[in-house]
Amino acid sequence: MAHRLAALLVLSLAACKPQATATTLRVSMIPTTDPSKAIREMEPLIDYLSNKAGAKVEMTIPTNYAAVVEALVNDQLDVAFLGGFTYVQASKRAGVKPLVQRDRDREFHSKFVTQPGSPIQSLADLKGHSFAFGDVNSTSGHLMPEYFMRQANVDPSVIAKAIYTGGHDATLLAVANGKVDAGALDEAVFQRLTTTAKVDPATVRVFWTTPAFLDYVWVARKGLDAKISGAVANAFLALDDSDPKQKRILEALSAKKYVPAEDASYDKLRQAAEQAGLLW
Repeated sequence: MAHRLAALLVLSLAACKPQATATTLRVSMIPTTDPSKAIREMEPLIDYLSNKAGAKVEMTIPTNYAAVVEALVNDQLDVAFLGGFTYVQASKRAGVKPLVQRDRDREFHSKFVTQPGSPIQSLADLKGHSFAFGDVNSTSGHLMPEYFMRQANVDPSVIAKAIYTGGHDATLLAVANGKVDAGALDEAVFQRLTTTAKVDPATVRVFWTTPAFLDYVWVARKGLDAKISGAVANAFLALDDSDPKQKRILEALSAKKYVPAEDASYDKLRQAAEQAGLLW
């Protein structure tokens, strides 16, 4: 166990091997929460994928979203978990293939939160208050919240002065601890952190929820053997919460079940990224 953990707790993708081998599957995830904690939570998934794909899984979770995209561009990964925005980036730059997504990712939302005693009740009330996004490349922690804020004509200075915490958990904690007046984050992370008491639900209040949009997706690098990518996709599609071990995996992924993912579904997200000048 110790030697496997040592291999897994590599938070930099620079050391990834240049090419995959027949017995190694290089997997990574964007850091939606603290990377070191996420690695530990993903151990059951690592074992499951190793068994289903018939390969040793090497998992890395870097400290920012862009690192995963760059690793895909440089053929340093075989399979990756991306947000909707990082997917359209990786699709354009590296030709990645979408595999599966959680059923909830077809209609995902961002939660806008503040403190219970805050005067903020709507987007219009954000004027004059400090605000936090997550990672700059996050779909639910930046791109779509900003998109809807602009649609609602939120005071531009709120967006211009916003801080970037780097992660959904950090955004929620920044609001709960009063470091910022409000922030936006992934609904699944919000649900998980507040229902598991990692963040006291009494310290935060949701004041707005975005309309639905597409988000997270598992992808395979361009050129990955179809048998391997198919085995990975089928492994996710087969996850069943009636099996205690598989239920643990699904819970760690904030999922109930997985469904096939299609590239065309992300066209509206591409448009939003292009309109924001964030896709090149």
